[in-house]
Amino acid sequence: MRWDPTDPAQRRARYALLSGMWAVFFALFSWPYVSLLLGALALYWGSSALRAKPRTTNPDTPAPPPGAGRPQVTAAVGGLVTASLALVLVASTFTVQFVYRDYYTCVNDALTHEAKQSCDRLLPQELRGVLGAGNS
Repeated sequence: MRWDPTDPAQRRARYALLSGMWAVFFALFSWPYVSLLLGALALYWGSSALRAKPRTTNPDTPAPPPGAGRPQVTAAVGGLVTASLALVLVASTFTVQFVYRDYYTCVNDALTHEAKQSCDRLLPQELRGVLGAGNS
């Protein structure tokens, strides 16, 4: 069975896959609000594509063979997985910024590079190499 662009379930499955992939892309490149929007849309489109009933074109034609009635499942599941990954990345970004709010406020208020480096004392020793001002 081929892809039918007039079938809403298949179209939503493709939208879910594309939206989920772009959500991961935007989450990795620090555009969390766009990623959040695209991830939520991908979850909606993916779940609605999986819940849709297979469309029959003509009631007079015989039923399609089992397993051939839902070609959108792979794309919909891929969209759900990538959207979930993007939402986890965004949630972890927001959590880190919330937990270490003092550090981020200190870095944003620093006027010199030395002042920015002195903000590293607000981070735990293990995270200074990852989040520290020496990495920017």
